[in-house]
Amino acid sequence: MTMSRLMFALNRPFYASRLDTPFYLVHGWDAQGTLSVMLGPKPSSIPERKAIEWRRKMQRQYSYAIACAKDLQKKAKRQRSEIQTQKWKELSERLKSGFEKGDSAWLYIPKVQPGRSRKLAHMWHGPFRIEEIHDDFRVKLNVTDSGYRINPWVHVSRLKPRSLFPKRPTVEIEVAEDGKWEPDSERNEYEVKKILDLRWSKRTRTSIRTREYLVKWKRYDDPEWLPLSQLSCGAVQPRGACASLFPDDAGWG
Repeated sequence: MTMSRLMFALNRPFYASRLDTPFYLVHGWDAQGTLSVMLGPKPSSIPERKAIEWRRKMQRQYSYAIACAKDLQKKAKRQRSEIQTQKWKELSERLKSGFEKGDSAWLYIPKVQPGRSRKLAHMWHGPFRIEEIHDDFRVKLNVTDSGYRINPWVHVSRLKPRSLFPKRPTVEIEVAEDGKWEPDSERNEYEVKKILDLRWSKRTRTSIRTREYLVKWKRYDDPEWLPLSQLSCGAVQPRGACASLFPDDAGWG
């Protein structure tokens, strides 16, 4: 705020070398403050300089501003009403008919735990079972043993119905013998044939060096680099059960 005022003050003075203000040379008009813009041009005749004429002018401008504001409010209300009507038309018939006793619904709780981002927080909790309905707009939820410390009586505007999916199909389809398909279990099993090479890799994020092995799988042609954590031998060392997988002259320890 202070910097904007300082720049406004520096751009308004008249320079004799340029015969104008810096603001006018850049924008093409003289800089005006908030009050100068609201009051309009300065009075040039004697009658306008009287207090009564000035007050009438201000009252007329004020009435224009109020009328413009009311017109904008009417437009905003009409637009909001059209949007709400469109949303109501898009709602399902189940939601329009309201809730019934025994229905399952989600509850909107606009509270976020301290330290968490409101943008990423989940506002819909539940689902809860409706136990009682009062006056078609106030319902009682079953919150017993749910872990939520909330008032069971809530307004229906904070609820949305739980999606109910149809039951799974129970029709059995007969497939001919030649049309049956069985997965190839052997292709899903990987067995190490030999460890061809070893290298050390460094993770950029943690700066931790890890060992990676060039693994040659049985029934596969191309070898693959894998970290130590993905090998089923445990702590792979050139001794013990996995010693036969390593070259004799590797010298790894």
